[in-house]
Amino acid sequence: MRLLWLTAEPPDRGGGGGQIRQSHLLEAVGRAFEVDLVVTGGEPDAHVRAAAARTTVVPRREPAEPRSTTARRLRDLRLAVQGPPELFASRGAVRALAPYAAGSDHDVVVVVHGALAPLRQAGGAGSTAHWVCEQQYTGSGTARGVLAVTTGRRQRALYARELALAERLEQRIGRDYDTVVCVSAEDAAELPGATLVVPNGVDVGRFSPAPLPTAPRVVFTGTLNYRPNVDGLVWFRREVWPRVRAQVPDAALEVVGRAPVPEVLALADGDGVTLAVDVPDVRPHLDAARVAVVPLRLGTGTRLKALEAMAAGRALAGTACGLAGLGLDGQAVVADDPAALAAGVVSLLRDDARAAAVAAAGRAHVVATAGWDAIGAAYVDALRQRAGRP
Repeated sequence: MRLLWLTAEPPDRGGGGGQIRQSHLLEAVGRAFEVDLVVTGGEPDAHVRAAAARTTVVPRREPAEPRSTTARRLRDLRLAVQGPPELFASRGAVRALAPYAAGSDHDVVVVVHGALAPLRQAGGAGSTAHWVCEQQYTGSGTARGVLAVTTGRRQRALYARELALAERLEQRIGRDYDTVVCVSAEDAAELPGATLVVPNGVDVGRFSPAPLPTAPRVVFTGTLNYRPNVDGLVWFRREVWPRVRAQVPDAALEVVGRAPVPEVLALADGDGVTLAVDVPDVRPHLDAARVAVVPLRLGTGTRLKALEAMAAGRALAGTACGLAGLGLDGQAVVADDPAALAAGVVSLLRDDARAAAVAAAGRAHVVATAGWDAIGAAYVDALRQRAGRP
């Protein structure tokens, strides 16, 4: 069986959550299919190159970011008419990948992210392939969350329009694609069309647990230009962290990730907050921390950062949104109120027995439920069944 994988986010275990997910799934798929990988935006990692029969890296033209306030406002108005921001931003990637989608004679075509959904039209009405759209999050759910935390009237109007356009895009994907892959049952319930839940996982061997340190160190890991991460970090720094420091004056918060936007850079302004940018490996930073936090207020899908923290044996704390879809029940401190979340973090910093119990429960949970080998095997079986090749 032949499979075509089209993506604008290079599969890479050293990258962000979506890149890590792709790398592991492609390794599994490569054991069952003859894989043609076509990627724009960068090179895939060595695991993926070994798994794919053929890898094609194509250049793309990146849209210029508006420089002035007027230009940004014009861009916003254009988005309000033309579609969700990710669809607009990915138009160059769609143009680069469309020739490879056209006339495909593969058994299965996987398109990664709804932003590349127009590639189904490039494939033509006569395509006999089983077309799959990988939705690692729902655009409507993210837009709905942004709208809930936005106060300005003009911004609320723009985000309300963005929500409507995201819902329209998801309806279109549900009609055009044979299968829509999502990462949680919660997302599946929100998406139209035929859905398949393929959860996120973690390399439980790579993230082996180290003893919890006694120092009151807290860590956040993630891509630092991703809107849900930026919003959650700013909220945590403003509303939660001062409460933690009031009770644990020597507590330290390390923000670890790549591509920080100015709002994130501004967080390291004292009060025990530091940034570690573009690190080659997050594991030493997790090992140095006693508590990992996932304080997101918006966004959908599930967070690989939470799975990695649990696999590393760190005590985990976060919001209901940040830890959604992982099936947690006692394996983390979960609170949305700033005072309650701060109290939970403080308890994990002060109480050795509780921190150890939460960390051990989290590690056991991911070992039992989130190994990539089992997830990849189930994904392959589902693709073969749906393509009519059991």
